[in-house]
Amino acid sequence: MLTPKEIENKLDHILLKVQKPGRYVGGELNSTIKDWDSVQTKVAFVFPDIYDIGVSNVGLKILYDQVNQRDDALAERAYAPWLDMEALMRQHGIPLYALESKRPLACFDLVGFTLPYETLYTNALNVLDLAGIPVRSADRDETHPIIIAGGHSTMNPEPMHAFIDAFVIGEGEEVIHEIIDAVHKWKVESRNPLSTFHRKDVLQQLARIPGVYVPQFYEANYLDDGTVSHIEPTIPEIPKVITKRVVAKLPPPPTKFIVPNIDIVHNRVSVEIMRGCTRGCRFCHAGMITRPVRERPVDEVVEALDAAIKSSGFEEIALLSLSSSDYTNVLELVTKVGEKFGGTHLKVSLPSLRIESVSIDLMEK
Repeated sequence: MLTPKEIENKLDHILLKVQKPGRYVGGELNSTIKDWDSVQTKVAFVFPDIYDIGVSNVGLKILYDQVNQRDDALAERAYAPWLDMEALMRQHGIPLYALESKRPLACFDLVGFTLPYETLYTNALNVLDLAGIPVRSADRDETHPIIIAGGHSTMNPEPMHAFIDAFVIGEGEEVIHEIIDAVHKWKVESRNPLSTFHRKDVLQQLARIPGVYVPQFYEANYLDDGTVSHIEPTIPEIPKVITKRVVAKLPPPPTKFIVPNIDIVHNRVSVEIMRGCTRGCRFCHAGMITRPVRERPVDEVVEALDAAIKSSGFEEIALLSLSSSDYTNVLELVTKVGEKFGGTHLKVSLPSLRIESVSIDLMEK
């Protein structure tokens, strides 16, 4: 397996041959770099699309911040390379690596994919192949990282069941810590030469965590017409029905936003003001699966925006939710944002405003 230094030497020969080399070099302001040898559990978060899109993903920002708050774990990032870079990486034998340390993904204990939409399924498989990790879960052994996935499109995990070791169903802020604790226990046990604690054992530990689905421990039964009759667990002490994880109270939002090397799709500070939606539109996947509605206090949002602007220098702020004008105190929030940042020439974005709930006062503010 290549060392970080060997990867950097190879990158020196190919980066000037690709579009936007800034996608692949790391070193961004506010990225977190920890001492590899002093940290017990290493996590790589992967957004299986190009850097320009992945850096903007709020879910990945939240998990990156959560894990790096721990003293015993580190989180790094990787994105899918564009076609020109992928061809050169395969030609020169460069595995997909994490931007912070330049270490191959195969060196990590845990590789977590965020899959917000189904078109990233095939990208995720390509990322595994490019990282030198067996694509199918059944082909992995103790030398390979545990592969997990979460995000909106894993609410139905079955299309990817053969490729992912464990799925997180629901929200990840709390369950990611439980998963890291289980993986850490496995690492400690595996150092004991007398240990019989293997990869399958850690997957069984994960399967017992509420909201975690490990496909290899479930078996589908079918009706005569080929449709699914029912699904049964194949080992004891794991749930027959997976319960979606829901964070009762939203934790403080991340404020040290990574400042990208290049222009990206949403080059701004994004603070989630509300999760969930009151509308219940049946066609809206996000609105149905992010229930119930939880709102952040106005003062917490304003303080987070202030800290994020000071740490990053972004010139645009976005107050995120599925329906921002349904936020209970939206007028108060916009008023306080105006008072706090008036005269700074910041742009303020309120996504998903609904025409029937937008007042004249709100638009004027």
